[in-house]
Amino acid sequence: MMTPLHPLAAVAAGTMLGLAALTAPNTTPTRGLQALPDCSSECAGMSPAVPAVGMGVPDDQLHHVSMPGRYGLSEPPEGDGYAIVGGHLVRIDAADGRILSVLRPAPRILD
Repeated sequence: MMTPLHPLAAVAAGTMLGLAALTAPNTTPTRGLQALPDCSSECAGMSPAVPAVGMGVPDDQLHHVSMPGRYGLSEPPEGDGYAIVGGHLVRIDAADGRILSVLRPAPRILD
């Protein structure tokens, strides 16, 4: 038959561990502290700058969305279109490419 440990045994063990931690030599680990290369905003988990509403975007700086359903969108209103600009899904004026609204980040092109 086993006997339960005395309640103070746990306190004593905790005290010993705490004292050991306090009296351990203060060393600085050196492994893994090498300088890291500079990180862009994307690799740091930050989204790129949000395009501004009203901004005109040249065709070579945007991806026209040809399949809105892949982005969870219905067909755009008459005269509008969807595009990806700077990593963001936007609604644009089809005639002049001006951004009418910024919908959400679009980390990948799906169409």
